Amino acid sequence: MFCQKCGQQVPDGSMFCTHCGASLAGGSVPTPTGAGPSSAPGLTQSMPPVAPAPQKPKSKAPIVIAVACAAVVLLGGGTVFAFAMLNGSKSSDTQISVIDTGSSDEKDSSAKKKRDKSKESSSSDDEAVSEDESAYYGSGDSDDFLTDVQTYTNDLHPYSMSIPNRFEMEDTSSGSGARYKDPETGFVINLFGYVNINEETAHEMFVDADTSGKADLYTAEGDNWYVVSWREDDTIIYEKTIVTDSTIATAHLEYSTANRDMGSKIIDTLLPTFQVD
Repeated sequence: MFCQKCGQQVPDGSMFCTHCGASLAGGSVPTPTGAGPSSAPGLTQSMPPVAPAPQKPKSKAPIVIAVACAAVVLLGGGTVFAFAMLNGSKSSDTQISVIDTGSSDEKDSSAKKKRDKSKESSSSDDEAVSEDESAYYGSGDSDDFLTDVQTYTNDLHPYSMSIPNRFEMEDTSSGSGARYKDPETGFVINLFGYVNINEETAHEMFVDADTSGKADLYTAEGDNWYVVSWREDDTIIYEKTIVTDSTIATAHLEYSTANRDMGSKIIDTLLPTFQVD
């Protein structure tokens, strides 16, 4: 007979397979006729029952491999997740950085607009000031030319006056006076003097002064001086004459109507320094 479990030939009448230990009760295959000596009569009765062969424990290697694979998968997944989180964090930081940069650019753009607007405003202010006034005001301090001065003293006749240093002295034909001119505005200060040989008084000279036909005429008189001022087209002329027993000295100012303010400042501040010693 044959074992239906493993297919091996076992003695007829066996209760268990001598090869795999499987139960043969009702599960054997009859031995074909003419089989080997194992089919001889009486062999079955002489053999004791054979206990089933112990089964070998299944190997744990597949389980270990499976656990290892699972660990690798979990570790890999955790690593990928960590990288994803890190990259996500970096992406977030980058996005914030871009936003901040954009904000900075907007601030820079706003600052640039303000600077451009300031320049436009400054340009408009410059255009609002005439060329003569711009030259007159110079660095922006309108009183600079009133304090940065030099004193002219005539050696032939004893008179003197403070002159702005920005005025340039021009050659004179004699030693009786000097002519100064501002190269920026054309403002002229002309000083001259002579001997009072006729012993004239300031009042007599003031009465004899020619004032006919002079536009915007202005006159003034003091104890030993007098003033006559008028306009010729766009030029203002202002003369102050000081008369003493020995000397007659005159300060002659010429300036354009555009520099009227400059003329007023010089008359108020520097002309009082004009005197005869």
